[in-house]
Amino acid sequence: MRSESESSSFISLTELLVPVPLPALLMEVLLEQGLGAEPLLEGTGLRLEHFSHPDTQLSYRQLAVIISRALAITKNPRLGLLFGARIRYSHLGELGALYAMAPTLRQSFESGLKHQKLLGSAFDMRIVERPRHLAIIASKLVPLEDRYFFNQESWLTAITNQTALALETPISQLDLEVEFDYPAPKDLNPYHEILGEKVKFGQPYCQVLIPRTLLDRRLPGACPTLFKVAVQRCEEASSRSRTPLSLPEQIRVHLRKELGAPPSVEEIARRLNLSTRTLNRRLDDLDCNYRQLLREVRFETAAQLLQGTGLPISIIAQRSGFNDTSNFVKAFRDWAGTTPNQYRKHIRDVAY
Repeated sequence: MRSESESSSFISLTELLVPVPLPALLMEVLLEQGLGAEPLLEGTGLRLEHFSHPDTQLSYRQLAVIISRALAITKNPRLGLLFGARIRYSHLGELGALYAMAPTLRQSFESGLKHQKLLGSAFDMRIVERPRHLAIIASKLVPLEDRYFFNQESWLTAITNQTALALETPISQLDLEVEFDYPAPKDLNPYHEILGEKVKFGQPYCQVLIPRTLLDRRLPGACPTLFKVAVQRCEEASSRSRTPLSLPEQIRVHLRKELGAPPSVEEIARRLNLSTRTLNRRLDDLDCNYRQLLREVRFETAAQLLQGTGLPISIIAQRSGFNDTSNFVKAFRDWAGTTPNQYRKHIRDVAY
């Protein structure tokens, strides 16, 4: 196994990119679990007082050491659930203000994910429209190794919990669904206690599924005027951020621009100044591949066109990279569990 220092994406593991509020909350949670700061921080160059200074930034490697040691010392694989359940808007900086003021969940998610790099998360979060749900999908930004469960569970728990807080409604009453792409552990009680009963494992993605009926409901804390200010501040902060796009997202950008005749994996590698072998290896470390990314972009594009336009299915098939409409319909059914026409009808029925 390669050392993690051989970064598998374009995101540096050693550069100081992660703002301190969430790591500070993580340390608070770990100390409450009875862990000592010294064994967690030894060799990282960090001291406990660094977490009290607002200008502190951490690297992904420093966070990796802290999380791996916490998991090893506590022998508790569900630490991510505990951490995610503690995250509030106040821990999210400029982005927290945006979430707190958003008029609707839809505006909250769409604006928030646009500026997600402000959090220094180890995941790419993206939105996909499903027939009856909005899916918020978490994909690895950097290699996670033994921390994969921790990171997935902390972020999906945070999204689920923040949705309930925004609506001022208990999770159990919202019909949210949470899915993980790994096998179910023996004890499901911690998941059900925090996330409710609708938790599934062994699914294609790690994602939170939010009923579309909730998306445009006005939030109790809505303040449209201050929301505009919060969006502007996030845009300014994002423009100053040094965090580049992840390798998968850079590939998605190229594919979206040329979906009618998508560039080959060899051409993508050339554009990114990588060998094809290196590109494939780095994608493999992030649990994805070129074909998967192309498929995702095709169907996400199709879903957007079905939702936002009245274009004929044949035209949507072409714009999604299919030369044959019947092949598109079959492939779309495999992806969405329904035909393009039925998908469009589901979307309209929920909207109206």
